[in-house]
Amino acid sequence: MTKREINMGFMCMRHASLPDRVAAAACAGFNGISLRADQWAQTQAAGWDAPRIKRLLDQHGMRVSEIEPMRFLRDDLLAATEEMVRAFNAPRVQVTPPIDGTPLDLQAVPAWLKMAATRLAGIELAIEFLPTTGVPDAPTAQRVIDAAGGLPNLGFCVDSWHVFRGGGLASIRGIDPKRVFMVQIDDGPMKPDLDDFFPDTLRNRVPCGTGEFDLMGFLALLPVTAPVNVEVINEKLDLRAPAEVAQLLYDTTVATLERAARG
Repeated sequence: MTKREINMGFMCMRHASLPDRVAAAACAGFNGISLRADQWAQTQAAGWDAPRIKRLLDQHGMRVSEIEPMRFLRDDLLAATEEMVRAFNAPRVQVTPPIDGTPLDLQAVPAWLKMAATRLAGIELAIEFLPTTGVPDAPTAQRVIDAAGGLPNLGFCVDSWHVFRGGGLASIRGIDPKRVFMVQIDDGPMKPDLDDFFPDTLRNRVPCGTGEFDLMGFLALLPVTAPVNVEVINEKLDLRAPAEVAQLLYDTTVATLERAARG
């Protein structure tokens, strides 16, 4: 059995209650779960403040592995993220460009990112590059990091979906392994089911090993020590019981990681 850190991304169970999500992830074998900064106000309004969530996590031997997503130039999400990082001792934050079509002023990003990295000193800020956005690939993300001063807590979140739907494996060859803070993993067909990128992204990802992505090649280009965050977003899996989904995703991910290690 792999000893690698394997966490469950929020979107794997986007419609499940927090207690169901935590229990399912713990039972399946995950090390931690993600919480969303853009839903923090709603979570608290529903009665789930930080002390109550920590008690729930402790009951199941779980932790918050990362906070997601902190969007570039969103001071409101930075404030929520900072509060959540301190409350849950989360080691990582996923940082992304906007996905709602909002134009991104790339000239303003470096200064904002440097400010965020300074406020969250000691916390890894993992930039996720997203095809069709202002930060579509790893080289662009690297340029943003460099322009922000190359602070040591600035790095990458590398998602297999965005690699294979974007620049392919060539786009991550030579990526600085010390800057890979998180690997998000999922599978899918090489030909998109939908022409529109984001609807396809939010409906048609599949468990590792059940699609056509070259996950062995993908993992070979990334450090074996990087934590893995499973992010299989699938509308059919949304209809299944959380415990069943969590076990499926954990087992298929472990099998893929073990196969990569043997290779």
